[in-house]
Amino acid sequence: MKLNILILISLLLLLTGPAAQASSEIETLIDMLHQNGTISDAQYARLQAELGERKVKNNQQVVSLNKQGVQAKKSSDVEVSVKGAVSVKTPDGAFTTKIGARVMADAAAYKNDNNTMGDGTKIRRARMSLQGKMYHDWAYKFEYDFATGEIKGIADAFVEYQGLDAMSVRVGNMKDPFSLQFQMNANYNLFMERSLTNGLNTGRHIGAMVFTNRKNWTASAGLFGEAVQTVGKEKDEGWGLGSRVTYAPINSKGSLLHLAVSANYRDAGEVAILRFKQQPESNVSGINIVDTGNIAKVDFHSKYGLEVAMVSGPLSVQSEYVTASVSRYSAPSLAFNSWYIQTGYLLTGESRQYRQGKFGKITPNFSVGNGGVGAWELGLRYSTINLNDQNIMGGEAKSLTLGVNWFATSTIRFSANYINVLQVNGGPLESVHPDIIQLRSQWAF
Repeated sequence: MKLNILILISLLLLLTGPAAQASSEIETLIDMLHQNGTISDAQYARLQAELGERKVKNNQQVVSLNKQGVQAKKSSDVEVSVKGAVSVKTPDGAFTTKIGARVMADAAAYKNDNNTMGDGTKIRRARMSLQGKMYHDWAYKFEYDFATGEIKGIADAFVEYQGLDAMSVRVGNMKDPFSLQFQMNANYNLFMERSLTNGLNTGRHIGAMVFTNRKNWTASAGLFGEAVQTVGKEKDEGWGLGSRVTYAPINSKGSLLHLAVSANYRDAGEVAILRFKQQPESNVSGINIVDTGNIAKVDFHSKYGLEVAMVSGPLSVQSEYVTASVSRYSAPSLAFNSWYIQTGYLLTGESRQYRQGKFGKITPNFSVGNGGVGAWELGLRYSTINLNDQNIMGGEAKSLTLGVNWFATSTIRFSANYINVLQVNGGPLESVHPDIIQLRSQWAF
């Protein structure tokens, strides 16, 4: 009988865990068994010792579990959001990270092109981005385009200091401050491709830029080297200066007047070669409709741009004029120009968003899947570019584009464009007037 009781008490001691409330009851039972002589003094002492050891272990386990709970609470002390994009931030906002992505799948058919452009499909962009803040005042962004690949797939790659009251400072690979349609994210442009004016664009370069953004005006200026390269060079690369100033005397929800000027200067360096080219507002075939080829003996070149845009409820109008001049060694200077005007109308009543000197995304009033039909938009654009001057016959082209956009949600868009190239004089495709129909499926967050 005594042996069975001892075995029972031992089992109770083993089963006594950190969450159990039985230690005091077991101690009372041991005392009763000792007092009535059921267990001897030696057995009583052994059981008391075992009970004491168990109490110590239980206390250690409780402390350990409490520490684990504190650590778990600390590790989950962040805010996670999956609305629009995947973002994580600390409660004080000192550290943030947002993961973004976009995929554009295009299809195009070319007619009346003298068999120079092939119908087909293409992944226009397939990008992922990572951006956020560190220690409140530091920002960063890295974006890579898998559709381009290799090192040339690097788009934005910079760090930014925002701790100054008057301005911010950005260092890395970025867009030169030039042109409204280029400053806008390609996700939000009215048409699938930028206008012919993009042939005189400045592109991205590695450098440093200072800028300030206010509600009614922005200003930016930077010093830049060359674009990202795949191989080393033996000759000194070029360098450039760029600036853009915008002013919006009217800037309220659904009502906007935007004015801007920009200037860009680039020294050609020892390479002394320059080239301007542009596709017919379609990227699937990869064929340039105007192209100067390599312009040799270039000393420097400069570009100037004028912008005007307005929004009145669902109606938007946008126009730009860009001129480029090229100074050459032992050869006459060159002058090229381009301009466009476009208008869009949102049939479902939304308005184009405007912030920091550029237009943003369209957010449907009622998205598909949320009881609505999304946002529907019609667009019309006329654009022209002239790359003919002196002994350079890059071509002069004029183009008319019609477009329709369906924004099923703020992250899903479908587009259809019809492009009629009205005129081509000079250049690689002189007298070719293609008609182009192209479609896009776009997912971006």
